Amino acid sequence: MGIIQARFWRRIYLGISLSLGIISPLVCWYMIPDFNPITKPLSYFGVAELTAWYWNASLIIIAFAIYLNSKKSLPHYFKKPGNLKVLHILLSISFVALCLTAIVSMDNSLLHRTSASTFFLTYNLFIFCFGFIRSSKYVRKGMFSMVIGSLMLLCSLLLLPFPSSGVFEIIYFLLLLFWNGTLFYKRVKTEDKSMNKKLVEAKTTSSATS
Repeated sequence: MGIIQARFWRRIYLGISLSLGIISPLVCWYMIPDFNPITKPLSYFGVAELTAWYWNASLIIIAFAIYLNSKKSLPHYFKKPGNLKVLHILLSISFVALCLTAIVSMDNSLLHRTSASTFFLTYNLFIFCFGFIRSSKYVRKGMFSMVIGSLMLLCSLLLLPFPSSGVFEIIYFLLLLFWNGTLFYKRVKTEDKSMNKKLVEAKTTSSATS
């Protein structure tokens, strides 16, 4: 029963945390209505007096959510220690980088940009590698993650026509949330199916014994 309860609360946490990825920018934008992603990056919310505390706290919560979501999903899809090690390293680096992006103010330009760039690159690579490794066994299923990873990389071209990274960050995070939402939904289905199977087996065993 403890495992079921822990799984239930983890799902609630992940669901709420991932939804913050959409809710937080909208709330901050509402609080600062003159914000323009074409001229300012989303990181501006992290230094603006009205939104700094909310934005940075949300970013850390989201960082833990996408880390936990991916970490719990990896054993369902990969069994080889080598593959798991590579994916865990990429995931851990991106997690630390996103947390640093939230903690380090945009005023500290070099460190903030370094941590942000590290997150964008490593998490992008993590999703692509996730799909690439999986495609060795399930081509169609692996292609989904490879396509998302490729789109995340391609959306960096949006940095060229705009003076700010705001538009790029919005598209990137929408792709990130879509991938994580899909991963979360599939893992929940797999866990429920496995749990139901165990319950049926337990009932069958109990009936056979009696």
